[in-house]
Parts: sequence; structure tokens; C-alpha cells
Amino acid sequence: MLARSQMGGPWSRAQQIARAFLSRGHEVMLGWGDDGNCANPVAPTLEIPVPSPLGLPDAIARHTFPLASRLGLMGRKPVHSFEEVLWLTGSLDYRYSCAVVEKLRDFIRIWHPDVVYSEFNLAVVIAARAEGIPCVGSGSQPTTAAYASSPRKSAGIRRLLREMGMPAPASSLTILEGMKRRFIPSCPSLEPRAGERAVYCGFLGEVPTVDSHSTDRDCAVVYLGSGSVPAGVAVRVGRQISSVLGCDAYVAGVPEAVYAAAGHKVHCAPRLNFAELLPRARVMVHHGGQNSMMDALAYQAPQVVVPGRVFERQFNADAVERTRCGLSVRAPKPALIAEAARRLIDETSLSGGLARLRDELSALGGTERIVSEIEKMLDARPEND
Repeated sequence: MLARSQMGGPWSRAQQIARAFLSRGHEVMLGWGDDGNCANPVAPTLEIPVPSPLGLPDAIARHTFPLASRLGLMGRKPVHSFEEVLWLTGSLDYRYSCAVVEKLRDFIRIWHPDVVYSEFNLAVVIAARAEGIPCVGSGSQPTTAAYASSPRKSAGIRRLLREMGMPAPASSLTILEGMKRRFIPSCPSLEPRAGERAVYCGFLGEVPTVDSHSTDRDCAVVYLGSGSVPAGVAVRVGRQISSVLGCDAYVAGVPEAVYAAAGHKVHCAPRLNFAELLPRARVMVHHGGQNSMMDALAYQAPQVVVPGRVFERQFNADAVERTRCGLSVRAPKPALIAEAARRLIDETSLSGGLARLRDELSALGGTERIVSEIEKMLDARPEND
């Protein structure tokens, strides 16, 4: 999935899955786009056009949307479904869809892949189906049409499908649900109704060894996403938490700086190494993104989720509370967030489900499960009988 906005999840998952195939001796080609997210590919790449948000001219979109993101304007708009996300990014635009599907079909005809993997990319699924190539991919409960959809946004995709002589469902999300396997980087406790052909695979990366009761847990980590809130609000959250918990705080996604807070420091940077910080984290405050939630669970760090007005993040916030892995705060107000962090430290039962949920996620196989399931699926094809 490509987008002009900053979003590391799809590319990082694609990279992890590609590494797993490479480690088993398979040849891999990674779809890549000049969207600012696709960096340091682990395999040869095929360049795919990047959609322009709302179908705007690319020259305008390249400047307008990064500015809106920096000002935190994106967090003010409610997003009701993944279909709306695809529409906002421009992925449902008719002209864009025609161009990228044709490019992918040309590549498939030349390269003849055994299978195509879609990281939430509709055009890949359509191109693979048109060329008769098995298609699998990532999925989740919040991205199913049964959870939430916005069919009016999919007119362009329906037009393309009709012109190709293919079924044109009301919701474009139905296309993703039609893949032969849908790999869910989660578990039944978090996503109990992930839909048909769902294969839960838990943590994609190697699960770290952690000690949740270690005395080395001496800081708080804050990441409120890209464009979810203004940078100043994220910094104030870090300062409030540092004061309330009496520890250093690290704030990611903001300009680099160091602030004093009641005898401690608030370290701010555009990017931080969570693998170094989360083993030390008494609490992680984040925006409810899938990767952030899973990182906190992997390191058994209690979470304060601030999902804003985005459907998937709200789903994840509810799941974190339901499984007793943390608390959610719906309004991005520093005082409320700091109070929730304090409650997590004082009332340990609020995060008492962390160890059990981490064990459940760890047992599901990760990227090795994905590769094994796809190998079995391909071995079962009639020509391999």
C-alpha cells in the first residue's frame, strides 16, 4: 500500500514478509513507490505509481498533504472505514487504478510469479486475478466490509472492474477479502471476527526476551503518529508524563529537542529506536496504529492509546482495554493522558493481561507461518499433484 502521507506500517510488514521468503530460498520482487515510506528494500524492486490523495494533481498533493500532516490537521477529520482511507490516499481513483493495474499485469506476464502478496493494495489483487495468479495478503478485522465500509467511495474501482469483465462488488474491501489467504498479524483475542480465509500469525518479527518486572524500566515512550496531533501537543504529553511518573520521557515524530521536566528530561526526535527504548518503558503512549500496539505488546509495556477519530485506531484502543493491556484516552489532552499513565503504574491489574496476550501472539508463527501456508497452498495446486 502506497500513500503520500507518512505511514511506516505497510512497508515494514512487506519488508519482514519478503525477508522470510528470501530466507527460505525463494525469489522475491518488492513493489516499491516513491512515496517517502519505501526505504532500504531488502529485495529487487518493481516501481509502482504512487496514488495522489483525493485524485489531486501530484504537484499539489506533494506539498499540501505533508503540510496538513505537520500541523496535525489530519487528526481532526473523522475516518470511518478503511475504504475511506483508500479513497483519501487516492487508491480508489479510476485513472490511477487503470494505470497501476496495467503496469502490474505487464510485469506478471513477463516475470510469471507463483504467487502475489498484497499488503492492502487493491490493484495487486485485481491484476493477479486478471492474470490467473494466486493472490494472498495481509488482513485485519477493521478492514473488512462487515466491520465498516464506505461504498460510495469505490465508484472508480467498480468502473474499472466492469470494464475488465470482472465482478464489481459494492465495497472495494470485498476485493481484499476475496484473496485465497488473509494473514492477520494479530490473534483471536484482539480480533475475534477477522473474516473468511483468515490465518492468524501473531507477531511478524522475532519476539524479544523481556522482564516486565525489571527495575530497568525507567522511562516513558510517546508516539502519537504522523499528522494525528500537532507536534506541540505531543511534546506537552511527554512533559506531563515525565512530571507525573518522575522519569525521563522520549517523544517520537516531533522536531529534535531536549526539555527539562521536574528534574527529568524529555527527549524529542523525528524517529526513535523503539527496540532500545521499549525494554525500559514503564508505559508507552501511542496513536493506536497496528505496529505501535504490537511493539508495546512484544515488549510487555502497558499502553495508553490515543486513537483520535480514526476507526481502526479506535478498534485497537478498545481491544487493548478489553484484554487488560492498557487504557485509552479519546481526546488528545496531555493532562488526561498523563493521568491514564499514572493509573497504569498504580493499578497493575489494568495491564494484567499483557503476559497472556504476548504468549498467545508469540505462538502463532509470524512470518514463518505465512511462508509455510503459502508453500502448502502452492504445493496443493493441481499441476503439482
